[in-house]
Amino acid sequence: MNGDDILLSFLREQAETLESQGYTVAYISIYGSQNYGLDLYSDDYISDVDMKAVVVPTLDDLIRNSKPVSKVVDTAWGQCDIKDIRVYFETLLKANPAYIETLYTDYYYINPKFEVEFNKIRSMRDELMEVLAPQFIKAMYGMLCEKAKAMCHPYPSIVHKIEKYGYDGKQLSHAYRLLVMMEDYFDKKKPLKECFYPSGHTKGIIIDMKLNKIPLEIAKERIEVFLEDGKTERDKFLSSVDYTKIDFSIKDRFLMLSQEVIKNKIVEEICRHE
Repeated sequence: MNGDDILLSFLREQAETLESQGYTVAYISIYGSQNYGLDLYSDDYISDVDMKAVVVPTLDDLIRNSKPVSKVVDTAWGQCDIKDIRVYFETLLKANPAYIETLYTDYYYINPKFEVEFNKIRSMRDELMEVLAPQFIKAMYGMLCEKAKAMCHPYPSIVHKIEKYGYDGKQLSHAYRLLVMMEDYFDKKKPLKECFYPSGHTKGIIIDMKLNKIPLEIAKERIEVFLEDGKTERDKFLSSVDYTKIDFSIKDRFLMLSQEVIKNKIVEEICRHE
């Protein structure tokens, strides 16, 4: 098996695990460093394999108006964020970058029962992003700000890095990756799929940041520059948007596809019990 086959096997295995626990998995994908070509596997650093799983509610869940599933569980490879399809689409349509990413990853598994719907969803992703562009750049800048805030904060999971280096290089690397992605997509007008993968030189800089190879004082200077450049990029794009020309009907089409998935699941349940 090559690396891609291994990642896909992890997805299928996790889907099977969730199914054995009573979930109906419609779609599961990787999110994180593997999608940017920034995953590392060495004695010094091993990247987790994190996933997002979209699950479909049962008829009983809907009748009882049960709270939609939204939870994170640990796996053998990293973490799996389990989301009811209604929560997934609600967050996706807010242009959350971590959810948009799941439409563009090469590492995904679709339950054959919902193949038609999710293949349509993935095929419509660029059309959706044209509409969500203003929200997307706001969300990306908001995430960049979160990374800057977290960079020197001694959270329990990274306190060892703060004690050793004074900052968490992973947060700095994420901030820079987001800035480069903003510039590539909104300024240079590259296809979004390409924007997830930084170029060779930029990739090297991001990895150096990730591995805390940047001195603390320089890291602090750079994060301030990233914040300022990101704000400039955001404001420049938003000032150019003509909201009167945006056709939001694509969002309704996405929601209809999610409802179709739920309907198909309920019909299957009913037929099984007749």
